[in-house]
Amino acid sequence: MFKAEGPEWQRQRKLTATPFNDQKNVLVWAEALRQAEDMLRSWLAHGEKGVPSTADDSRTLALHVLAFAAFQKSYPFKSWMNQNSSDRPTTYRDSLAIILKNVLIILVLPVKAFAIPFLPAKWARVGWAVTEFRRYMLAQLAEEKQLAAEGKQGSGNLISNLLRASDELAQSGQSTRQTGPARGLKPLTQDEILGNVFVFNFAGHDTTAISLGYSMLLMVAHPGVQDWVAEELNHYLLSDDRQSWKYDEVFPKLKRTLAVLVGLFTIPIM
Repeated sequence: MFKAEGPEWQRQRKLTATPFNDQKNVLVWAEALRQAEDMLRSWLAHGEKGVPSTADDSRTLALHVLAFAAFQKSYPFKSWMNQNSSDRPTTYRDSLAIILKNVLIILVLPVKAFAIPFLPAKWARVGWAVTEFRRYMLAQLAEEKQLAAEGKQGSGNLISNLLRASDELAQSGQSTRQTGPARGLKPLTQDEILGNVFVFNFAGHDTTAISLGYSMLLMVAHPGVQDWVAEELNHYLLSDDRQSWKYDEVFPKLKRTLAVLVGLFTIPIM
């Protein structure tokens, strides 16, 4: 979808839009609350000296929420940042974190270049991350194809959603009774599914992390706006138990919070 134009973009857009719905929003809401609670606990543990920067923590939170929304895998907040730079990535989250941090050099160099013996260990780690990420994606795709072939329900992760939505739309488009844009749609290829998963992670991670980090800094700079949002949250979140904060009950009411998040990037806060 990242490179597609014209009719091809329309095909990609139609085939990849289905997985993004309120069911995914519920997952994002629940995991974001859990990660934010862990992040707050981490900050409070620093005591009076506080934290020097919100950038790394914003990236960690965004990464973990994406990992959960895409593959229903939950990770403890900030654990991957404590790994040694020469350690091999052992999970999907570790591999994706390394790839997102080094995405520009990955786009420039072929994967084989990271296996050259005399290169620094951190470059070798990038090569391992790329290999492991692709291996994990292919294993997930093979598993979902097998479930689909057996007529079984998918796992509900992003690859499952893309594969099944693509096949269903393509099959309905081949029906003689089907008319309009859906008619004649080709299902997504393996490379297209893997490519879209990466684009969703890459675009979603940086956008979310930067927006979150920037919004926190601006809220600190404008305490009046911070109090205005806090008043709304205190009004609707009547319990300290985050399990009682249901997405469909609470989120639609948070008009001030949404206004601030949108307004941060459209008009200056006075």
